[in-house]
Amino acid sequence: MDTLRALAARLDEASSTLTALSRTVTASDPAQAAFGTDAPGRPGEIGRALHRQWTAATDDRAREARAAAGRLAAAASAVREAADRYGEVDRAARRRITGEP
Repeated sequence: MDTLRALAARLDEASSTLTALSRTVTASDPAQAAFGTDAPGRPGEIGRALHRQWTAATDDRAREARAAAGRLAAAASAVREAADRYGEVDRAARRRITGEP
């Protein structure tokens, strides 16, 4: 059971890491000016389009990281529950073998 609990802890840690990443991936987005959005004419249009695409892509990655974090947390919970149930079965078997009520 200790191995299962250790696995659950590692899954929780990975979930926490992805949750933190989902917050920071968009926090470090470059300013619009870095894409030349304030340039006149076609270069400015291209800069604005690039910035929109960058923002959409990082938002998508953040959303994917949050979803993966949720799945990892659910997996950790399931592994912990399995460990608990294995423990219950082991205790019940031990009681049966030793004749305890």
